[in-house]
Amino acid sequence: MLTRIISGIVMIAIVVGVLFTHGLTPIVTVLFLAALTAIATKEMLYNTGIIKNKVIASVGVIFAFIVNALYYFLPDAVIFTTVNYVLFVVVCAVVWYEEFKPKAVAAAISFPIVLSYAFASIYTIFGGYGLPYLLLVVNCSAICDAGAYFVGVTLGKHKLCPKISPKKTVEGAVGGIVLSEIVTFIIVLAARLEGELISLMVITFVLCIVGMLGDLFASVIKRTVGIKDYGKLIPGHGGILDRFDSILLIAPVFVQLLKLAEVIRG
Repeated sequence: MLTRIISGIVMIAIVVGVLFTHGLTPIVTVLFLAALTAIATKEMLYNTGIIKNKVIASVGVIFAFIVNALYYFLPDAVIFTTVNYVLFVVVCAVVWYEEFKPKAVAAAISFPIVLSYAFASIYTIFGGYGLPYLLLVVNCSAICDAGAYFVGVTLGKHKLCPKISPKKTVEGAVGGIVLSEIVTFIIVLAARLEGELISLMVITFVLCIVGMLGDLFASVIKRTVGIKDYGKLIPGHGGILDRFDSILLIAPVFVQLLKLAEVIRG
């Protein structure tokens, strides 16, 4: 537990440092998220054993780093880079057809693209909408998860998805959502976003559900490949994907909801 707490403090310190330097130069935030993207892609492609070929996994990691950075530096080049990466994977599927099976081909194509966009969405929220909206993402992930854990431990009786995550309960899920709604209310008041209170409260409910789905999906993959954690980068917590599993689904959905809200407002 002590290791977990210390790791958590270090992670918070790093994130605060990145947020602080963002005001001086956004490139720090971009490179930080690109690095996280690369590590997460390595965890998904290589640590899970889905792709055993180091060349393919390495190129996937490099692609994820580059394309994530391109979302900020040169967005028009994202499609060009992605198409060429897919072409690379197709060539590998032909050259190493005996060992590079369809499941691995699908993973090599999809995960680097999805993860790079997911981490880019975090930057879109922070850089385009501001810190309060980024805090809402963290709220619907970390705070909801914490609330679900403590309520589940004390009041949980009905299993949510016993075959996927035996410890999760319906009562915990409800408790997590309620706690996140309270925190959203506080963030809205602190950031003086009272005009968006109702919409953000509704969005909080949706994002909490999305976050739980992201967490369960990550658990499904780990159970399928037979691993406990995606990595060991963060002592007591696991890998980047173990900490960002829900956020990586919440962030893209939140971006789309924010854009939809802008369209509705006219």
